[in-house]
Amino acid sequence: MMAGGSGPEIVYFSVDVEASGPVPGLYNLVSIGAVPVTLTGGSHRPDTDRFYVELKPIGGAFEKEAMAVHGISRKHLEEQGAEASRAMRDLREFVETRRGPGQARAVFVGHNAAFDWSYISYYFTLFKIPNPFGYKALDIKSLAMGRLRIGWFETSKENLEALLPSVPRQDLRQAHRADYDALYQAHILCALLDLR
Repeated sequence: MMAGGSGPEIVYFSVDVEASGPVPGLYNLVSIGAVPVTLTGGSHRPDTDRFYVELKPIGGAFEKEAMAVHGISRKHLEEQGAEASRAMRDLREFVETRRGPGQARAVFVGHNAAFDWSYISYYFTLFKIPNPFGYKALDIKSLAMGRLRIGWFETSKENLEALLPSVPRQDLRQAHRADYDALYQAHILCALLDLR
């Protein structure tokens, strides 16, 4: 089952990235997490199938404050990270195979999608890999503003958790690991989509 309503069927992909600084091009994409959201029995749920990869640096700078957020060292990335082009091909394949036989549309979803989508789009473009999301990005913060009638500065994950009882408590020990954040954001997305 695909998530969506009237019109073309879609699959939402909750995506989170960690990076070495504030903008692509000047800094590196450090890790990517992605979780599809499926519609089952009238409710949206995070899929059990997940994507996670850490990437070798491609030459950008490393901001000390940004690196402290996720705690993945430059040395670890250089030694253990996947080649960036391979990581992006793997992400595209993950998305394409989960769109289903009907080739539903894939929609990128992020909590502050402007940041996460810009890195993903930049890396797909850099390596000349078609972006399976195109220019479609849904921002959870903006969705929450409309669904909950709150202001942008009230859309932190902590506040959304308090406002949406079905969202599990965030495990702060795992926060800022891209696959965990993608899953946690998927729970928030599902709660917002299913709000009655």
